[in-house]
Amino acid sequence: MKTTRFVLLISLMLVFLFPSYVSAQENIFYLTVKPGLYSPQTNDLEDFDTGFNGEISFGRQYNKNFAAEMGLGYFTTKGEQRSSGRVNGITYSATADEQITVVPVTLTLKGIYPINKWELFALGGIGAYIVSGDLKLNIAANGLSISDTVEDTKTIFGAHLGLGVHYNITPTFFVGVEGKYLLTSEAKLKGELSTIPVEAKFNLNGILATAVIGLRF
Repeated sequence: MKTTRFVLLISLMLVFLFPSYVSAQENIFYLTVKPGLYSPQTNDLEDFDTGFNGEISFGRQYNKNFAAEMGLGYFTTKGEQRSSGRVNGITYSATADEQITVVPVTLTLKGIYPINKWELFALGGIGAYIVSGDLKLNIAANGLSISDTVEDTKTIFGAHLGLGVHYNITPTFFVGVEGKYLLTSEAKLKGELSTIPVEAKFNLNGILATAVIGLRF
């Protein structure tokens, strides 16, 4: 408890002692590039890897405390599942390799708190997510094998919340980090494996973490 009070006291001192570095920056536009990672946090994608995440966003800072931005991104994850057994006297083995790629188109609102050259911010927004699945299946049973690729694309919708910080190297150039938690509706990708219907259902709930490189103009 004492440690918490000390941290809170120091934070309040910083708030009141340091002037705003970007307080005069109003109605300006900015462009950011955000390379980072996507980590699935849903049971549907429990065995999937942490993958690449990237975004380009174009925004407008209306005043020192508020901004809005549109983003276009790309993130991916992949997973592998293996199974084997015996059903009705037939021994089988199967492998499934799935690659999921997503192109998000998002709208984000940001509440900003400037402290000297720093900008602390919270964000929230919504988006449409174009989800593509590439599922490679291999099934072997009784000396026979079937291999095929199932592909499908669907658009789903979601929302995100997050926190971040920017450091203004100059009034026009800044860098930072940003973390968002993503919640989406369920994607249903369908296809056929040698005339056998195949369906995959999952959501994309997870963590999007990026570095930020930005330019105001």
